[in-house]
Amino acid sequence: MNISPSSDQAVRDNNKALFVRMLGHLGRKEFDEFEACLAPDMLQEWPYRPVPNMPSSLVGNRALRTLIERGTAPFDPYAYEIESMHDLLDPNTLIAEYSSHSFYHPTNQPYSNFYLSIFRFVDDKIVYWREYVNPLIIKEALLDDFTKPVSSDPEEPR
Repeated sequence: MNISPSSDQAVRDNNKALFVRMLGHLGRKEFDEFEACLAPDMLQEWPYRPVPNMPSSLVGNRALRTLIERGTAPFDPYAYEIESMHDLLDPNTLIAEYSSHSFYHPTNQPYSNFYLSIFRFVDDKIVYWREYVNPLIIKEALLDDFTKPVSSDPEEPR
């Protein structure tokens, strides 16, 4: 199939808009809207796990939503700032650099981190999200909570 450069750009622009929308919903803790941006069978990967006891990957928009909703509960909403978005040859793949700024209530400390992520899109949904985040910044912010288990199972106590 031959795709014209203008249609490639339209696909890229649509995917960038979806990423910006998803990140905004995530930051505002609008979890229903956040989950709706993700494919039901999406794959999330963390090559450097944010917290030692969490999985290095997760399948499913509901599983990711549950994990993030529980993990961000003690934080203020996140103010995300997009640093840059990098187009690739494949218009359905995007690399994004962004930062987050929040406040962690259990330790009364501000929290900021930087992320580099690779996204893949299919049919106006995010199907793949590989996130690189600095776990040392998370460890410093969480202090005593850093080694507590993190679960995507809503029935399992944290």
